[in-house]
Order: sequence, then C-alpha cells, then structure tokens
Amino acid sequence: MDEPWLLNLGATLGREMPITRSMQLETVSWTDQQLAMKMPLEPNRNHQDSAFAGSLSTLCTVVGWGTLFMLLQQKGLTGNVVIRRGTIRYLLRSSEIVATGLPIDSDELGFFFELLQSKGKSKLDIAVEIADEQGPYVVFKGSYVVHG
Repeated sequence: MDEPWLLNLGATLGREMPITRSMQLETVSWTDQQLAMKMPLEPNRNHQDSAFAGSLSTLCTVVGWGTLFMLLQQKGLTGNVVIRRGTIRYLLRSSEIVATGLPIDSDELGFFFELLQSKGKSKLDIAVEIADEQGPYVVFKGSYVVHG
C-alpha cells in the first residue's frame, strides 16, 4: 500500500466529490489492485436504522472510480474517469459497511491500458461487494470510461 497515493485519492475525492465528505467515506486499503473503503452507518442510515440504499450505491460507485484512479496513478497516468453504467443488487441489511473492489482480470486490465494509450480513452468494468464472512450484502458492477 502506497500511503501518498491513498492520501491523494482522499484529497481528490474530497475536492471533486464533496458528498464523500458528508458520507464520511474513508479508505481502508489498496492491496493487489483492490481498493476497500468504508463509511459509518449514522450519517448514511435510513428510517429502518440500516444503510440508505443511495449511500451504498454511492460507496460502491466511488470504490470503482477510486480503483481506476489508483490504477492510473500506479502507471503514472492521468485521465478523466467517469461512470457510464452501473447495476446494483441489495441482498441483506448490514451495519458493517466496507466495500471492496473485486479482482480485475489481468488480460482485461492490459487491454484497458493498451486502448487508453493508443486511442486516448478506454473502458473497464469493475465489480464491488459489501460483504462479511457470511457472504455479500451488496453486489455492484460499474462500467467506467477514462479519457486521457
């Protein structure tokens, strides 16, 4: 885990996506190209004292966005990252709210960077889960586009 990159991610999110400050999103880890972020329940709860679906969706979307941000940082690249499509399934209620990006296929990642360098833009699908030892609570898949 490279601490300066994570600090840069946190600063960028706070500046570019102010809602992440209100939600109190916090980076947990960046390991093996997988980003994990968490949020506390209290500022993100609904009327049933569980996490608000919009907050869960935002957390997962930001983890996907942050994953691409970190991948670009590792390669010394910059680009405008935007989500173009996302799907989410809410399976169970949870008070532990840590979202983790799932592993990205190395061939897909290689093709993503190849296309980015040759065309100046590329697309990558990123899956994110909120889960514990019993299994997933929320499953998200986002399709992100990067313009170099």
